[in-house]
Amino acid sequence: MIWAALFITLLNMGVSGQATPPKIDAPTVEPPTWNDQIGSIIETRCVTCHAPGRSGPFSLATSDAVQNRATFLIEVIEAGRMPPWLPRAGVFEHQRTIPASEVSAIRAWRDGGSPIGEGPPKILVAAVDGAFQTDLVLQMPAAYEIPEESDPAWHSGELDVHGVNFPLQNSAPLKVRAIRHVAAAPRAMKVAAFAFDTTGTGRYLDDRDSRVGFLMGGDAGLRPVGADGMILNGSGDFRLPVGFHLPVERGSDLVAQFQYRPTGKVERLQERIELELVPEDQESRPVRWLPLAVGRVQIDAEVVKTYTSKEIVLEGAVDLVGLSPRAIEICKSLWVDAVFPSGVRKRILEIPDWDHHQRETYVPVTPIRLSAGTTLMASFLLDNTSENPRNPDDPAVPIRRGRRTGVLNVIAQVAAVEPEFDDVFVAWRDRISQAFMRP
Repeated sequence: MIWAALFITLLNMGVSGQATPPKIDAPTVEPPTWNDQIGSIIETRCVTCHAPGRSGPFSLATSDAVQNRATFLIEVIEAGRMPPWLPRAGVFEHQRTIPASEVSAIRAWRDGGSPIGEGPPKILVAAVDGAFQTDLVLQMPAAYEIPEESDPAWHSGELDVHGVNFPLQNSAPLKVRAIRHVAAAPRAMKVAAFAFDTTGTGRYLDDRDSRVGFLMGGDAGLRPVGADGMILNGSGDFRLPVGFHLPVERGSDLVAQFQYRPTGKVERLQERIELELVPEDQESRPVRWLPLAVGRVQIDAEVVKTYTSKEIVLEGAVDLVGLSPRAIEICKSLWVDAVFPSGVRKRILEIPDWDHHQRETYVPVTPIRLSAGTTLMASFLLDNTSENPRNPDDPAVPIRRGRRTGVLNVIAQVAAVEPEFDDVFVAWRDRISQAFMRP
């Protein structure tokens, strides 16, 4: 027995003569399950678009669907392609980013065999904004057919857009707080942009086109489409903060521009727009549009060039409640700066990888106060090279393009802090718009 004990001791000693510690197994970490964590992540981050009848090209409403695409999902999330969210500066509503901890949880679930957890697998359902109050519904009376493939535009620079004029027939002014877009073909529809019109331009464009709506952008006079909000399909509603509204004059129309992507089959464009109004007993300030625009672009082939809008110096204090960028396909990136009277410069919007198929209005979580004397400007980096994957021309060709509402534009939605400035704001804005946006 003594010799046996000595033999075991020698076996447990290394070359140094030290006893080898006994091996202790690390505790097993159980992977997260679908029912207790992963389903909730996917439902919050993905199912708004990726559910039956929604805009995403495939559904992620079941554990099997997510398991089959788990590796792909991790790749596109880590590459910053999904969920679609362009800004890299500022804090905005509907900010669609996925924390690294949630991506790690999805990876651990995949690597751990995609366990379901207790009970049957949870079926995911896209959330609906129950706070939206539908006060007015606008419906296209008939459908426009989206073709199987892109039609060439008769005017330079825009493909796959269709304008529609919605008569409001409002006998009194309206205060619009939120806009909802319900797409008839959600997988084809990309962006809806809006402008309330009192000039009759939308009616004129509609009347002169024999089809439903009109085959061009929806700019009504000098008022750029998007002046009253833009919605990326699947991203939620356009909503102003409490205490602000879009003022709509009596007898107005809502001019909408719908941007789509053909799906390879004929689709139906018969959109419904819902408006939520400010309650009569609630005070709110009117929101006005302000263009940070470049009216003309001239850029040769294989050239990269930055354009900056003319500087706008605010004559009165305003609260910034929205930013609606629009730019042509070859735009690589864009940004908006505010320079305060103290000389301090603040970047209030930065989009390093612009995609005009993902346009929307960015509403700051907290309105940004811009004092009188603040200077605003927008900059746009254009990449007219053949290497730019978003350049519609390959090889690249020279571009000469002008638009009185801005070939490049970031439309700022602002509200005057003092009523006295609001009384003069519109006339002041129209003067600078005519000067800045004339091609």
